[in-house]
Amino acid sequence: MAQESLALREQNWADDTLAAHAGLPVSHSSAATKACKGKALWQASVYDFDSVVQSQSASYAYRRFNSPNGDELASAVAALEGAEAGLATSSGMGAIVSAILSVCKSGDILITHSDSYGGTREFFSIDLRAFGIHVIFEDVQNSTLLDSALTQALAPYEKTKTQVRAVVFLESVANPLIRVADVGAAAGVCEKHSALLIVDNTFATPLRSKPLKQGAHIVVHSVSKFLGGHAEVIAGVVVGSRQYVDEASKRAGRWGLTAAPFDAWLALQGVRTLQVRMERCWCTSAELAERLSNSQIPLQVNWAPKCSVLSFEVPGGFAGADKAVSTFQLIRLSPSLGGTTSTVSHSASSSHKLVPVEERQLLGITDGLLRLSVGLEDVEDIWNDLEQGLIAASKIEPST
Repeated sequence: MAQESLALREQNWADDTLAAHAGLPVSHSSAATKACKGKALWQASVYDFDSVVQSQSASYAYRRFNSPNGDELASAVAALEGAEAGLATSSGMGAIVSAILSVCKSGDILITHSDSYGGTREFFSIDLRAFGIHVIFEDVQNSTLLDSALTQALAPYEKTKTQVRAVVFLESVANPLIRVADVGAAAGVCEKHSALLIVDNTFATPLRSKPLKQGAHIVVHSVSKFLGGHAEVIAGVVVGSRQYVDEASKRAGRWGLTAAPFDAWLALQGVRTLQVRMERCWCTSAELAERLSNSQIPLQVNWAPKCSVLSFEVPGGFAGADKAVSTFQLIRLSPSLGGTTSTVSHSASSSHKLVPVEERQLLGITDGLLRLSVGLEDVEDIWNDLEQGLIAASKIEPST
């Protein structure tokens, strides 16, 4: 994994070149190797050997631990992120679980923001606490609040000279409110407290943000989203130093969290078109955000440059959101994002449905909030569909 990533990065290629060559050979080798690498699907669950000695030095033995296709995907994303090594996992949550539990143990501290993806929040609030890890929800995108949270959390251990690890987890672009994190500022605070910084870079992609270069220690992705890009694969990736990735790989192998060969193979096809897809979606997203902000129907719009996801609060609360979604003809309701077609989701009833209502409201994840993932369709077609849905929602009486 690391050798492939380093070979790609040493070429000093631009991101679009790295993406286009994802998983393909970069070194001079035999024609047969070149023909297979990056093209072949290694759908084997086990590998046979001629001797015990051969089996001991083999790179692949049992698919639960790793596969050639998984390593090709991991290396491609590691190259885009500027990482030494990578691990391909069974999903984005598989990447988060592998990364977190490879660095956290019972008694350690994890600090994260409340408005993160619902599945991530559930893992932290339910499973990590069951492992004896202290979870603190704070606005980690605010460096002052993060500094205060780390100071308070670590103070009791410093007094007793107890060894404890603090981990900060943040999304480079928060889901669904599209809050952009200052990763460099967060990394500076983490360095002050000797804390580990893990960044979910799914929404930004390596084309917008490279957290490792800003001081993060580990980066995770849900490959199911923009990297795969065609709504046909479930996979994740962990990238970082060889040390961190090796530890994450051990957990993923023991727990069966590595990526399936076919999913990894499919994902690589998506990575190769990442640059052109994202540039198209970014342009469309910017145009739609401007039109929504200037709409005659008052809307709260959440958007950021170079991000193809935006969210907005429609009038009428839940009933208004339901009416808008029901009116859309082109834009479909979907629990995921990042594909070639535009999709919408209702966070309050899907990704964040387990967040208490009062807290959800305080965060700004209201019953009328819709999250739009912008696809590759013509901008006028998307806008016309959005406009019809908004008009329909505006005619709904606000829910009580």
